Amino acid sequence: MILMAFMLISPFTMAAQKPTAPAKQGATNPKPASSTLPKIWHSDATGHDFRVEVTSDLFRAEWVNIPAAASKQGAYIRTECRRSGDKWIGQSSVYLPCAPGGAPVASKACKITARFEVDSVSPEKISGRGESLKQFDCATCRVQQTAWADFTWLPKK
Repeated sequence: MILMAFMLISPFTMAAQKPTAPAKQGATNPKPASSTLPKIWHSDATGHDFRVEVTSDLFRAEWVNIPAAASKQGAYIRTECRRSGDKWIGQSSVYLPCAPGGAPVASKACKITARFEVDSVSPEKISGRGESLKQFDCATCRVQQTAWADFTWLPKK
């Protein structure tokens, strides 16, 4: 489950609501206001939906379609990034249930922080990369190995 959650740092899909104004000549990455972007974005890779807010210097995303059992355990994924040049750089704070030793039921929950970068934001697509778990020990909540994974989110249909 945690590996799947960190693949949130992989593709997300949705339909655009409003187009942005044309970019100024010489601009390489337009900075759309939150009001021109869809509010909910979806990941085909993980099935997670995220509420996204973007300003000229801040990108925030929060997991909104948390399964009931995970919600009862307080599960969340919250991402916050600050503008750095033509991208946003920050981290995801994750609190997810897991099953130690391959148990059939998630009996423990772990807090994890993962790096997250957003390269591009438009009404049609959000893309970037994030840190994903390659090896994780649920019994101790210790990350043993990570890797970067590209993601693309699209507006929720």
